[in-house]
Amino acid sequence: MEGFVEVRSGGIVVDEAVIDGYHNLKFRVATHIHSDHTVNMDRSISYGSRIVGTNLTLKWLKCLGVQIPGSQYIPLGIDDSIRLSNGRLRFESCLHIPGSVQVVYDRDDGVRVVYTGDFKKPSVKTPVIDSDILIIDAVYGRPDYVRPFDDDVEHILNSFIEKLLRNGPVHVYAYYGKIHEVMLMLRENDVVAPFILPPTHYMMTRYAESSGLRINDYLPLTSSEAGEIIRDKYYIYFNHYSNHFNEQYLNSNNPYRIVLSGWEFNKPIRKLSNRKWLIAFSDHSDFNGLLEYVKYSNPSKLIVNRRRSNGAYEFAKYVEEKLNVKAEVR
Repeated sequence: MEGFVEVRSGGIVVDEAVIDGYHNLKFRVATHIHSDHTVNMDRSISYGSRIVGTNLTLKWLKCLGVQIPGSQYIPLGIDDSIRLSNGRLRFESCLHIPGSVQVVYDRDDGVRVVYTGDFKKPSVKTPVIDSDILIIDAVYGRPDYVRPFDDDVEHILNSFIEKLLRNGPVHVYAYYGKIHEVMLMLRENDVVAPFILPPTHYMMTRYAESSGLRINDYLPLTSSEAGEIIRDKYYIYFNHYSNHFNEQYLNSNNPYRIVLSGWEFNKPIRKLSNRKWLIAFSDHSDFNGLLEYVKYSNPSKLIVNRRRSNGAYEFAKYVEEKLNVKAEVR
């Protein structure tokens, strides 16, 4: 099975396709929209690579300024596949952000290569795929990167937002896609406060709804309807994580602020200032979740993608010692 997979600057090369990276190949596969997985997308487009992703991922890339020519635009559903020179490549679902997928490459000789992409809740919300060669991004690859409260954090976040809403508006800061994961969670738990969104997030939400997600009652920040709701001070405002440091929007309403980050392992809620908290809501598996995926995927070989890992060598060593799976870092 040597030579079936290459990892180049984080991109996974199988046959005539590169996944989540740049190389001069016929296909460029995007597992989701996060910037560490779409690096050098402009170079792939300029080269002429056909850009493969879920319909939502490709639409969201457009929202983020990526212009994919129609001749290079290949939306791929979970039940579909594309033919490569030596096998077929298909997607498998996962829980990360809307539009995210795992990639499965079944070679004609019977060897199966699986790249998990980013995921969480293996075996529960993310199917674990049997593999011969498994490639994983060990984002939380050190044994102390464990959130013991992971199973409860959605309930904690939902309850905390509901509590704050009784006393004023709530601003939530998170990365692209995680915002929509939270919006869906709140609606599923019957939180009815209107969502106020900056233009990019509003357009992404429109595309998400056209892809089947049901979010409801959301408005662009610049609309007159949003202005009326803001004056009533009963709403949830969402914006990108990077804006929580110095955002001046709607400050006169003295909002409560929530910042979402997976880089907290001691407790689910940590107070940052008088009206601002960090909640340890992650869209990645912690160390235990990564280990569980490898165990039940039962590969002959594990490749840990160094470029998108923290503790790649520690994780590979742990897998070899505890699971007796050959592991290497690339």
